[in-house]
Amino acid sequence: MQASFDFTPGLTVQFPRLRDVLCAAVYGSRSGLKGAAADLDVSPSELSRMLNREQDDPRKLDVEDMVALIASTGDTRPVQWLIERFLRDPAQQRAMAAAQIAQVLPALIELAREAGVATAGRRK
Repeated sequence: MQASFDFTPGLTVQFPRLRDVLCAAVYGSRSGLKGAAADLDVSPSELSRMLNREQDDPRKLDVEDMVALIASTGDTRPVQWLIERFLRDPAQQRAMAAAQIAQVLPALIELAREAGVATAGRRK
């Protein structure tokens, strides 16, 4: 049995704010800022201002802009961010983590034995 582990932090850890993941989606997309701006029918500088963290700017992203950016970039991380932020039940997360531990624990114990790591009940 071979187990794989993903230590990548969740989206809400990588991107503390929804605006952060939207920026990553736009700037990381194939068409970039210019392409996304064209799809939203705004100039690249205007879209840049909309994505800017400064809250003093009168031009802000609205919900329709966010939907258009997701469609433009094809990047669903903003939707996944919202799900992670609002729909994950802590009890369910703990249960899933416990199930994963139970699944990989036998393999870890076997690997520890093969590596010669002392285990409970074994004398040196």
